[in-house]
Amino acid sequence: MKMKRDFHITILFVAIVAVFISCSKEPENTIVNLKTAITGEINTYATYKKFEQQAKDEGYRRIANLFEAAAEAEAIHAKNHNAVLKKLGEPEFKPDPVTSAVKSTVENLQAAVDGENYEYEEVYPGFIHTAQKEKCGDAVDSFTWANKAEENHEGWFFDAVEILKEKKNDQTVPRVWFVCVQCGGLFIEKFSKCKICGQGFYVPSVFETEP
Repeated sequence: MKMKRDFHITILFVAIVAVFISCSKEPENTIVNLKTAITGEINTYATYKKFEQQAKDEGYRRIANLFEAAAEAEAIHAKNHNAVLKKLGEPEFKPDPVTSAVKSTVENLQAAVDGENYEYEEVYPGFIHTAQKEKCGDAVDSFTWANKAEENHEGWFFDAVEILKEKKNDQTVPRVWFVCVQCGGLFIEKFSKCKICGQGFYVPSVFETEP
């Protein structure tokens, strides 16, 4: 009888462990998507830094400032995604950056518009959906903030390329940029709370050209 009872106890223990493991399944697809997103953000950061220098070389200091601020924002996205990876027990992901080709500033601005549009229209919505299916709330938040910020960035780049095409200078491009340190949103004024993430603006990075 004792052997039979011990056998039943063993089976019960194995069943409980199996249930526990199934309920704690690692969000494998979300982890892959986080690493993909980090790679994209780091590549965009490095690309925007090159676009910034090209704008300076062409005398477009205000547009250079926009690229500088946007690069900072992309770094914030990568940092947020890595923070989620660490919560999931993964090591920090640090891919080597690959940059896009540097062309004229007006072409670089258009490339930025196209890239940001692709991110918020095609890439991040899928990542958000997968994270929701895998019940990874931290990833949903990080992807959602990045998605909204990319749409915000696209608007500023679109305005800048239209100004440059029409006026052949960047004198009406905003001179000062504030970057939300929580979500990477770009603004031309400081708010008490970020209009994108609503998490508070803290002390934002400020990028300013000479008057």
